[in-house]
Amino acid sequence: MDVDNDPLDQNLLRQFNCLCTTDKENLVKGLRELIGDQLTESAAVFFLEMNDWNMHRAVGTYFDVNNEGAIPSMSLVRDENSENVLQLPPNLRFTKSWEVKNNGRMKWPPGCTLQFNGGDSISVFTSLPTTTLEPGCTMTLSTDFITPSKPGSYQSKWRMMLPTGTYFGDTIWTLVQVEDNDSFQNELSRQLVESINLGSPMQSQPNILNPFLHHSKPNQKIK
Repeated sequence: MDVDNDPLDQNLLRQFNCLCTTDKENLVKGLRELIGDQLTESAAVFFLEMNDWNMHRAVGTYFDVNNEGAIPSMSLVRDENSENVLQLPPNLRFTKSWEVKNNGRMKWPPGCTLQFNGGDSISVFTSLPTTTLEPGCTMTLSTDFITPSKPGSYQSKWRMMLPTGTYFGDTIWTLVQVEDNDSFQNELSRQLVESINLGSPMQSQPNILNPFLHHSKPNQKIK
């Protein structure tokens, strides 16, 4: 992106281009003043570090990343429970894993996270760090959940997020139905009995006559 063509305050930009200082705090402060209040301090550090603390390049990278059509892409490839509601007992810690793919044309920048984005807060962590991901490549993301103590239906929404706070890609859902312990144990017992019956061999029934069995009397004479 050509920053000189962007409708920014050119005088202010030239001042920062001529700023000959190694004071990183001043560079962070200056970049935030230039971009606006929407740029957090951590995001300013991210863009400056990415560009070796060069103000001009950091500004260009920021607008490239946030320019429409230049946002990274993500698609959900595999979720073993994507079409089913997990039926679990209360107070159970379990792990959910998803396989995601960079289905766009640009590399994911450093600092992206899988972020809790709404619904019920039933996860152990609300933010899951990721690594950079090249276009066409996949990665597996995992995090732990704990079912609530109260029975009911719960849903947890997750999105990929850039260091700037911009969300991108498919929405990931975790759907949980928490059963009370008695109901859950009864359901497990029923499924166990069914699995045993299905796997058991057919029992012999000696009282049932076989119509194809030929019986002969031992002392019968053939005339």
